[in-house]
Amino acid sequence: MRILVIDDEQSILRTFKLRLTKWGHRVLLASDGSSGLDILNSEPCDVVITDLKMGEMQGEEVVRRIGRENSATDVVVITGFATVESAVEVMKSGATDFLVKPLNFDQVRLVLDKIEKQRTLREENQQLRDRVHELRLRLAEQHSLRNLVGKSKPMQEVLDLIVSVAPLDCTVAIYGETGTGKEMVAREIHQLSPRSSENMVTVDCGTLTETLLESELFGYEKGAFTGAVRTRRGRFELADRGTIFLDEVANASPRVQKRLLRVVQEKTFERLGGESSIHTDVRIIAASNRNLAAMVREGTFREDLYYRLNVVPIHLPPLRDRKEDLPLLARHFLDLYARGMGREPPNLSPEAIEQIMQYSWPGNVRELAHVMERLVVTSSENVIQHIPFLVSVEAAPVRSPASVRLDPPLKDQISALEIDYLTRALETFRGRINEVSRRSGLDERTIRRKMKLYDLHKEDFK
Repeated sequence: MRILVIDDEQSILRTFKLRLTKWGHRVLLASDGSSGLDILNSEPCDVVITDLKMGEMQGEEVVRRIGRENSATDVVVITGFATVESAVEVMKSGATDFLVKPLNFDQVRLVLDKIEKQRTLREENQQLRDRVHELRLRLAEQHSLRNLVGKSKPMQEVLDLIVSVAPLDCTVAIYGETGTGKEMVAREIHQLSPRSSENMVTVDCGTLTETLLESELFGYEKGAFTGAVRTRRGRFELADRGTIFLDEVANASPRVQKRLLRVVQEKTFERLGGESSIHTDVRIIAASNRNLAAMVREGTFREDLYYRLNVVPIHLPPLRDRKEDLPLLARHFLDLYARGMGREPPNLSPEAIEQIMQYSWPGNVRELAHVMERLVVTSSENVIQHIPFLVSVEAAPVRSPASVRLDPPLKDQISALEIDYLTRALETFRGRINEVSRRSGLDERTIRRKMKLYDLHKEDFK
């Protein structure tokens, strides 16, 4: 180590020089505190050994100055006053250890060996932290495409397919349960494609009626129907030279499917109420949470359109089939939302991670993202020990008759439960009534009636 010795006795300086050099250390000498600090500022040292009682600047001041200005340097104090009080005061000032006069150089060597081991351990720990940071960066690069994160085999296959298909100007069909990230995949394909400088236009086929979906996709001429007071361009026109994303295409009516087939085949269409054909140069990416092949067999989806859309199928696995990605995804969303709110991202305890791993995640990645965002908003802890609102319906405890409350009245308890259930379902499925119906077992008319009763609006959950 590089060691600076500060003492106003020349004999002690000479002895230290001889002994420390013999032990393999590099030694610098100073006869007072001021000159010692000057040397330290010009030549950083691992250890400073300083006398406690000197001339103008006492050893305690030297220790304090080194603590403020050279905190990485260990300080050993030499004292002729071997009292508990003096030792405590020296250590409070920031000293690493102290030696008592007359000096026992066997003891000096033990103290320096201990310091050297501690410094080596600190350096190894820092190197390990640097290595972990480097690996995290490499892991983030390897296991993600911007917002798509995953190291599991199913997700790696999806990422590889995205990278392969993105530069090719072919139609892609993305399959996956609600919340698995189908729109994210579509955006990654668009961003990695030659069309990335143009628009990507999204159309949600699952929330619009047949007439509204037609007018959204193809536009309309002035006077085409009551309320059409001006001509409006459709999404296929707006997406020209770019990408159009047809989300939940399985919900398109037979009439809309027929018109979509023509656009896919001929790249032309007419606006509602229009007669002239409009050409569009657009890449089509479709998505569905239903099995289109099964729908073809059932006769509810056009076979010719299916084959036109299903040129390159991408199947997104649900979270329950890629649970090893859960800690990585949770960390990603915590960092993402914390940065957006100007906060330090909290860490997850092993118990919280186990809770995440055990949960069923019916809403998939979207639900996980919402839970992590809520943690960032509501938690003030540096380490989250437990996620109180992460309780699956299936895991809800069965209540005995004795535990049932009689107040408030039953109808009020039922209303509160319905509000909680509908709110959770609408958040999970982004306001899609048909998905809430499928999940809850209630028909859409009943759901709409209850939403009106409880003043819930699907637009608030998109």
